[in-house]
Amino acid sequence: MPNPEPQHIKNPARSSVRGPARSRVRRHQHEYLVAVKAENGILTLHTLHWADEIRDPKKEIDNLPGKAKASEKELRMAEQLIEALSMTWDPEQFHDTFQEKVAALIKAKKTGESVEKAEPAARATGAVDLMEALRASVERARSPKDTQGKATASGTTPGKRSPKKRIRSTPKARDLASLTKADLYQRAAAAGIPGRSAMTHDQLVDALAGSARRRS
Repeated sequence: MPNPEPQHIKNPARSSVRGPARSRVRRHQHEYLVAVKAENGILTLHTLHWADEIRDPKKEIDNLPGKAKASEKELRMAEQLIEALSMTWDPEQFHDTFQEKVAALIKAKKTGESVEKAEPAARATGAVDLMEALRASVERARSPKDTQGKATASGTTPGKRSPKKRIRSTPKARDLASLTKADLYQRAAAAGIPGRSAMTHDQLVDALAGSARRRS
């Protein structure tokens, strides 16, 4: 077993020296330029780019947009959006959704369920008004309590919607509606919802929301 004593000496010494150490390592039959830093009592290794791998965008792209000055209104709107979307960093909230989708697909194949093709991506709608897009984003980012009790576009209040609409207006349903169909299918499989392979995105949302209501 390697002697840990040199490591205890290198860590504080490296922390007191300004800047990381640079070296080269071989991995997967390739040589990499790396930087070694002392962080939180351990030595960390960061891979770097070689000089010939770095490009100056101004030299590589001829039609880069020039500097544009935003209005005060646009800046305030952008700041409100950033503040509304700000959150405490939690690595556990982020995961490999591609791997999860592949696992759900394999599981569906193994159980003999039919697998529907992925829904096509939405087409580009063309040019958009920046201020309208920012305003809409700020409105969507507001908490449910900010818009609770307001009348809908049809003039009715949320409490007068049909039972199906009430299910979708709950926080649980709103959270589910933001997920992809593959994510919804995986949750439906875990919940044991029958007929899930033939359901659309909205049907999966309703089924999962209804299942959650019955459990509560």
